[in-house]
Amino acid sequence: MKFLKRLLLLLFLGIGILGLIILGTTVLEEVREIINVGRVEESREEEIAEQVLNFAAMSDVHSDIESLKRALEIAKGEEVDFIIITGDLTSLGKRDELLEAKKVLDQSSFKYYSIPGNHDLWWSQKFNEDVFGEVFGQHFQSFKDKGVKFILVDNGSYLGVDEKQMEWIENEVVECAQITCLVFMHMPLNHPSSVHIMGEDSPEVASQAAELVKLLVENKVKELFAGHLHFSSEYELQGLQTTVVGALTRARNPQSPKFLEVWKGEELEKKEVFLSDYTP
Repeated sequence: MKFLKRLLLLLFLGIGILGLIILGTTVLEEVREIINVGRVEESREEEIAEQVLNFAAMSDVHSDIESLKRALEIAKGEEVDFIIITGDLTSLGKRDELLEAKKVLDQSSFKYYSIPGNHDLWWSQKFNEDVFGEVFGQHFQSFKDKGVKFILVDNGSYLGVDEKQMEWIENEVVECAQITCLVFMHMPLNHPSSVHIMGEDSPEVASQAAELVKLLVENKVKELFAGHLHFSSEYELQGLQTTVVGALTRARNPQSPKFLEVWKGEELEKKEVFLSDYTP
């Protein structure tokens, strides 16, 4: 009888110990899973942080070199990756104006991309030259950074976009259904209230602008950034999301000098940066 009781006691103890072992193993597995999940989430956060793109879009300097220098100083403090100028660095597009603006940009230590505005092309068109091209090189170009494609278009001429560039644009936007594409040009293609857009004085160029809207929308371009109007706005029209960048010049500027800071991580975020908000 005593033997049986001892046997039962040992059996119960064995079962208890086995239960504790199983429980401990389960808890350990859960702890490991929590740790692994934490590591995955931490790794993903680091990956997202590495993929965040931060750049500045500036427009309509109109030879206000002081405002351009100040904007570049502020952008340096914001630690942006690069600068995109959406046209009208100058008032008349003379060589000395373009060279002065380029010198400031070169000395800023920023990587920058510039497309011409209508004022940057005025002198060249008047005298049948290509001063902007001689100073800055390409009139239009594309590049990729951290999985985002940037397409910079030259629509600063009152003649519109030539056949060569139009064909180039058609080829560049083909992959925009698969990756994020941001397009930059000087003149907006449309606007809900302003007529100061591409083709305002030419039905032929206006038709070309409508063709470009259709092309960008059909190929799922994420957003268009433009300048030219000297006041900022953001809207969707005819299926095209557009952000108009405010002007840097102090002249003819109802909103005061500013530029746009843009972040691209999982989403596209924007912040207007007013020069007056920063103490020199």
